[in-house]
Amino acid sequence: MTSNTEAELEHLAERWLTVKDAEREANAERLRIEDKILALFPAKEEGSSSRTLANGYKLKTIGKLSYKADLEKLAKLTADWEIKPIRLEPKLDEAVLKLLKADQPALWKYIAEAITTKPLKTSVTIEETE
Repeated sequence: MTSNTEAELEHLAERWLTVKDAEREANAERLRIEDKILALFPAKEEGSSSRTLANGYKLKTIGKLSYKADLEKLAKLTADWEIKPIRLEPKLDEAVLKLLKADQPALWKYIAEAITTKPLKTSVTIEETE
């Protein structure tokens, strides 16, 4: 016999799968609509455009570009420039932090006052096995 908890989890898993499918379908439809909007009101390559429609809706498009570079080559090409198109930013190495926390508690304790941790959203995945 199935416990109340088990029955409730089964019900929730079924509802989750149904809602997840609806979410995927809604997202796909939203993307199709966005493509049609962009065909009628193209975005700038970079920057925003907006227009207010007769029905009162405000339509806004934002074009963006992604920039990637051979940083070593770019650094050499701009070595004598006053304005540098490259910046070096310190960044936490989470893998090393986790290793220190797990395997080197004395070192972790030493640096812990400089580290803030917070829980992120817990992930839930449900798959049909049949």
